[in-house]
Amino acid sequence: MTGLTAHRVAAFITDAFPDGRYTIKRVDEHQFRIDLPETASPWDVLRLVESLSVGPLSADRRDGDVLVSDTRWSTVDADDEPDAVADGGAVPASVDSECSPAAAENCFAVTPDDDPRTERAKTEDMDVSLLKKGGIYEVHSASDSYYDVDVVSGECSCPDTADRCKHLRRVDLEITAGLVPRPDGRLP
Repeated sequence: MTGLTAHRVAAFITDAFPDGRYTIKRVDEHQFRIDLPETASPWDVLRLVESLSVGPLSADRRDGDVLVSDTRWSTVDADDEPDAVADGGAVPASVDSECSPAAAENCFAVTPDDDPRTERAKTEDMDVSLLKKGGIYEVHSASDSYYDVDVVSGECSCPDTADRCKHLRRVDLEITAGLVPRPDGRLP
């Protein structure tokens, strides 16, 4: 499972939307369809689509329903199938990757193209562990600080205000290298 769950999708349906029965159905491992109540107006559908289209989530109107997808797991070409892995899962196409799990030792090699945060992510002493399924990791840094990293939302509890801090980058590297479980809790 990827971190996109019926419970997470349901969390977007608040008191701001019409009363009624919202049915959330799994379409596949990375998509859900929300059947809206009859009282939902086209405006309500648009507001729900807008509220669901955040971070890696993409929402579209489909015949009066809303289709929610986790875009991190989509392939570059719609005709391509996701790469299969040994446990039957799928390899995410959008993980920042300069290496493959087969070449894990090269993941942490510093290249001239690396920006300073990526270089620090590769070289500093950090321990990464999956804290909770759904993409929540804990990073113990060299400064003896602990940070929570949410790879689904792309957020870290550190004070760095950059788009992607070194902790997020380190978690991406370790997931790609197969050193920590994937966000769904499965091992590579």
